[in-house]
Amino acid sequence: MSVGWPVSLDPLFWQPVSVPPPRINPAEAPRPAKSKAERTVWKALKNGMPAGWTAWHSLRIRDGKNYLGEGDFVLAHPQRGLLVLEVKGGRVEQRDGRWFTNGIPFDTTPLDQAHGFVHKLERRLEDWKCEPPAFGAALVLPDTDFDEQPQEDALRGVVLGRMQLRWLAEAFPGVVDRALPEPQPARGGWMDRLHQMWGETWVPALSLGTRLRSLGDRQFALDDAQLVALEGLFENDRVLVRGGAGSGKTLLAVEAARRHAAEGKRVLLLCFTQPLRKWLEARLAGSGVEVQTVSGFAKSIADAADGPNRQGDLTANAYWQATYERAADLCEPRWDAVVVDEGQDLTFEAWYLIRGLAEGARLWAFYDPGQGFWPDREPLPDLFTTTFRLTRGQRCPAGVGALAGLYAGEKGDEKAIAAAVRDRTLALVECADAAKTADRVGEEIDRLLSQGLTLADIGVVSLRGQTASDAIHQRERIGRHAFVHADDPEMESHLVADTFLRWKGLERPAIVVADVDPTVKQFGTRMHIALTRALVAARIVAPHPGEGRWPGLR
Repeated sequence: MSVGWPVSLDPLFWQPVSVPPPRINPAEAPRPAKSKAERTVWKALKNGMPAGWTAWHSLRIRDGKNYLGEGDFVLAHPQRGLLVLEVKGGRVEQRDGRWFTNGIPFDTTPLDQAHGFVHKLERRLEDWKCEPPAFGAALVLPDTDFDEQPQEDALRGVVLGRMQLRWLAEAFPGVVDRALPEPQPARGGWMDRLHQMWGETWVPALSLGTRLRSLGDRQFALDDAQLVALEGLFENDRVLVRGGAGSGKTLLAVEAARRHAAEGKRVLLLCFTQPLRKWLEARLAGSGVEVQTVSGFAKSIADAADGPNRQGDLTANAYWQATYERAADLCEPRWDAVVVDEGQDLTFEAWYLIRGLAEGARLWAFYDPGQGFWPDREPLPDLFTTTFRLTRGQRCPAGVGALAGLYAGEKGDEKAIAAAVRDRTLALVECADAAKTADRVGEEIDRLLSQGLTLADIGVVSLRGQTASDAIHQRERIGRHAFVHADDPEMESHLVADTFLRWKGLERPAIVVADVDPTVKQFGTRMHIALTRALVAARIVAPHPGEGRWPGLR
């Protein structure tokens, strides 16, 4: 039983039931109406309607023949039924069997409109297999005073005047008993349908599925500015290309490698993570381009010469430093072109290897300092004779990109963020208990699916590392959903959950950011990387936003 709700007896089953407080729609003010009388009735219902009842002002419907009908007020009680109130302003009276308002005769009798609307409403509810416990109609005369009810039998006991509106809580039950027949078992969610027909909120927006379909193949195509950049690259042998998230760096790298290979050139495309390597391999299948991670390629060279058990007592960092140096000493410059993606993540030793691989060859490298997780890593400028900057991003929706920019230390566009929050392009999903993160993420995945997306359109980005045993990507399922990691061969057809670093270079229409802890190292960079994976929408599953914790999402 809800605290604070009075208790009554259900007239059908004589069981104690919780009675919710009264509710009137609209809650703040009546719908626009020329009738002062309707505004008076709205105020009376707001102040005096008994508990358990819900009212809607100006409920308009369209029947199957496109004939409009309107109820001045429609009242509903889950056990008692549906009551339509017809409001007549001015001084109303009956003379010689005819009805007048301010001396002007009515075209129809006072309740005819109400009963006509009741029948239309009954048919509309039937379309949805819904039926309230009972239907009825009553008359409200907010400008007319009287002690006795009209003598006409159809109206006797079902009329509320100005005095009755003042004492509505006392007068209303008698009108309900007279206007409504005995209730029968209800059918379907009829009160929810009434509210839907009345229409509380409509914010024009495209569903996420529609937004994704509108992207079409544009997400994988170079725009005019990027095509111009590509032509400029071909005029230079050693180019370092800087661009923000979504500016098309990876697309340019793929196309540059493809075009070189189409000319019969030997092309090596290097990247930082295994998931990105597999994605690039799929995009370049059959092109003749060799795709490798820098670390994997270095290891294969060193292992071929010295065997796989070279580590000994070395730490991981020392092992990779020695591996890169050994590979650089052994490598043969047999490539016509070397293309490097995600260059901001490569160590000095990795660039030393690349120097050897690209000797006598073209070298193009793409990087984004805003996504650099290790502050001591950056491309070696002496390897390049030309630098080029991609000036704009195109992957993320404006609001998501603006929020990501704030986390990267940029000024950001708070209006764009606010607009994205309003249209649900961007949302904070509150989760106070970290142990329930997977459940909350699972619920949000279900909401995204209801918006026309598929599991293959959704990615979950953890802000934790690969070794975090309690991170979301270490679970067997997220909510009710199975998932794969970013390097899985079937990742493009499944829900993917993985760390922020392993998501680098990849993207999904909808991204859910999880395992959010603002106290972790490089938190802003992690958030920037995670958010910029989103093509259509982003969700952040995190605790309640403390002051200043989530910029733009206050």
